[in-house]
Amino acid sequence: MMPRSQSDGSRSPDDRLRAIVERLDRGETGEALELLKPLLAVAAPALAARFVLAMAAWRLERFDWCLSLLRQCHADAPDNGGVAEALASLQAQLGQLAESLFTVKLATALGADAALAALTPKDYPPFDRAFLSIVEKPLLGKARTALAHGKLDQAIELARQHVAIEPEHVDGRVFHADCLMRAGAAAAAVETMSGLADTTRAPEHASLYARALTAVGERQSAARWHDEASAAAAEDPAIAAARIADAPFLGVDAIEIGRRAQDWAARFSLVPKPARKHVSGSKLVIGYLVSAFTDPDDAIAVAAVAQAHDRARATVLGFGLGAQTAEQNALLAGAFTKWRDIGMLDPATLARSFSGDGVDVMIDAGGFASAQQLQALARFDAGLRVSWLGNPTGMLAPLYDTRLAAADYPVIGGRTEAPTRAAGPLALGADLRLAQLGAPTVALWSAVLDALPEATLVLRARDMDHNANVARLIACFGQSLAARIDLRSAASPGEFYRTVDIALLPLCGASPRAAAEALVCGVPAVAMAGEPYGAFLAGRGLGKRFVADSAADYCALAAAMARSIDVRSLPPLEMGAAKLARAIEELAASLARRASAA
Repeated sequence: MMPRSQSDGSRSPDDRLRAIVERLDRGETGEALELLKPLLAVAAPALAARFVLAMAAWRLERFDWCLSLLRQCHADAPDNGGVAEALASLQAQLGQLAESLFTVKLATALGADAALAALTPKDYPPFDRAFLSIVEKPLLGKARTALAHGKLDQAIELARQHVAIEPEHVDGRVFHADCLMRAGAAAAAVETMSGLADTTRAPEHASLYARALTAVGERQSAARWHDEASAAAAEDPAIAAARIADAPFLGVDAIEIGRRAQDWAARFSLVPKPARKHVSGSKLVIGYLVSAFTDPDDAIAVAAVAQAHDRARATVLGFGLGAQTAEQNALLAGAFTKWRDIGMLDPATLARSFSGDGVDVMIDAGGFASAQQLQALARFDAGLRVSWLGNPTGMLAPLYDTRLAAADYPVIGGRTEAPTRAAGPLALGADLRLAQLGAPTVALWSAVLDALPEATLVLRARDMDHNANVARLIACFGQSLAARIDLRSAASPGEFYRTVDIALLPLCGASPRAAAEALVCGVPAVAMAGEPYGAFLAGRGLGKRFVADSAADYCALAAAMARSIDVRSLPPLEMGAAKLARAIEELAASLARRASAA
């Protein structure tokens, strides 16, 4: 008689499942899932196979998936004590006290299942051990710990699971949404927060929801929630600052934004201590406030300038949230001589830390994106306070002493050679976020597309490929024009602009970044006069070629570029990171000289 083959095809299902669990015990979860697939692909998978899949989900730390699978197993086999025991243990692991006690009583009454016990990973805790270690809302606690250690992706996943398991928990949803906003996933943040719209009116929650709605272009709803949050917490500087930071994207005119900014400064600026003579050390000390950005990609320019400082001449400090090595600070890594985590500091203490570090010049890269930083700056009088980004009105006193102009924005990276234009439709491109697609910009670009019927509009897929945001794009442009829009994922500006012939710049933005990146990639850009894009191009001597004074001029410029053979012959741009770093150092040196002479 031929010996029985030990291949998977000849093993019994129970033997195959035990072999799969052995792989789970060895940490070979991927291989275990592959072996499990055939057993789950049948019309009615066996209870044991689905149980092992739940154990694999547990091993992957997909606790929401594991809970769903075990609940389904329990629903299909309510008299199986082994399933009930495993479910009770998981409920205890997830902090579900009442549910776990009820389920374990049922498991005790039904008795153990030796077959399922053999299919349980060795380190899957029995109920009594899980119950002794029970804590309330453990996934949310782990998510908070992960965020504190700079592990944003892990925090998002753990918070997502917590929300999936406890969808009615308000604080969990808010934490999840906040993490998603930090990661640039505004559409998902809106979905997470939308379930709370009718159940919570906490001002800070309303403000977060307003920020998420702004980011996805839901302007009317965002304005309403900002107003509600501000009315409910009129004395909260962070809520008031967030409303100002979002105002340019909500169609608020510059005069009103300026009025709000001055009102904020009058109401929330801390009274400075009596002025004292500033004494510079042997080296200049240049600080950068980088805990928040209106446009997160501005961190690239800020890091480049900070890194370009002459270390023989200056010590460069970064003031941000968490460790410099945290995921949210990845674009800033290695840019500073020293790093200060300001997350736990109140504004008055933060201002004292500026003085304690001997800061000669403080560069604010966050503006109204961080009320904490603004309040600290108002109290800091020992050095020069410089506004760079996040200040939509260009206001100075009482928060700043001077500001960097839009034209000072550095062009990062060497000039790239313009590729030969490929055959095919003209590609108009825009690297922007959905918040920037207000009605005036949509009308302007629609007119350009009408004037260039063969052209396509390429958008860099910054959260725009989320299903809800695709629907919002279609609603903005209409079905016909939306069919001519192509969403492209790109890891860098260079990768994106390789597919673009002409860059279209929107009517509002947080910084000149998109214009600078397009030009350094050899792509001409069309902008409307004004801040920030028109001011940047005009300040670089490109106003006549690329800046329009009216919608008609904008369309005419785009059409002229489309016809031009040498459309990509652009003059070199002069201001790089090193040049701006030298200019900042001169500011610091001049301040130190004046202080010494006083």
